[in-house]
Amino acid sequence: MKRLSTEMLTFTEIGGAGEMIYKAVRFPDYYWEFDHEIKEDVIVPVFSYTKRPTAGTDYSLTGLELLANLCNLYRKINNPDSSANITELVWDWCRNNIHPYYIDDLCDIIESADFKNPNIYERLRGDASFLVSKFVHDLSNLGSTFEYYDVLNKVYLEHDASAGRKLYYEGRIRESIPLLEKYKQYTDDDEYIKQISAKYDSLMKGVITLFPAVKMNLKQNNRTKKIEMGAEVHSVFDIAWYSFVRMVATVAPPPDTNPDYMFSQSSILTCMACGDFFVRHSSRQRYCNNPDCQAERNNRKARAYYKRKKEYNPKLSGEKRSLL
Repeated sequence: MKRLSTEMLTFTEIGGAGEMIYKAVRFPDYYWEFDHEIKEDVIVPVFSYTKRPTAGTDYSLTGLELLANLCNLYRKINNPDSSANITELVWDWCRNNIHPYYIDDLCDIIESADFKNPNIYERLRGDASFLVSKFVHDLSNLGSTFEYYDVLNKVYLEHDASAGRKLYYEGRIRESIPLLEKYKQYTDDDEYIKQISAKYDSLMKGVITLFPAVKMNLKQNNRTKKIEMGAEVHSVFDIAWYSFVRMVATVAPPPDTNPDYMFSQSSILTCMACGDFFVRHSSRQRYCNNPDCQAERNNRKARAYYKRKKEYNPKLSGEKRSLL
């Protein structure tokens, strides 16, 4: 038997483990209520015989988009200057995305449910309800880890010292990871970046320790009917963490540290206009798809074009002043 020439089994050695098959559950709507017995906010799905929940394998939703979406929600909730109701933000996220918990179990119930039976409504409503505090806890673990990973790479790859210095803050639900605080003693930007770059590998090891274990099992792909190894998924956070794991594992900076390497397609970047995370779909995209951000992109592009044109032909600036 041939021995594997590696000490670790990666996606490449296992074969097929990089593929992920997961299902999604969507309810028509939700409401939230305060449970006086446990003194917690609970989000409850709303559905009926004519407006039923849907469930099944979702090939349209990508894990990276879900990861970026959840991390943007974490930023909104954890913003120390925000006064928005946290429960309402979670409720609104659920209404506009997919159900966050008990995905496999709910799929089994919904796919085999007899919605003419009145008992199914109470059972499904009870099984699908979840605590807002649980969602916020899981969101905080994911969001704070991604926030640290993103800033670390901004400093190392983009040489953005200000991003590193602004990493630590006391948020509404969690303080950010303070692992770069000791480097604030270096007031010179170049020295600050140099010191963090020298410790980049050990700092990345610190990021890895924040990741939960990814559980894998065998699943049948409903589309291809092939047996594949995929991540065990019970919540949207399982999907997001798995996508995050793949991103970190496959986008490790190469030895020559090419700054553009991290900016490949299907990577998560920060929009240069609004500052939200988004999934890049082309090699030159630096703005998200928000219409306001695209308008800002076009304005900046036009200003840059005119500036270059003016530098090439200095007479233009004089002509413009005479017209004024």
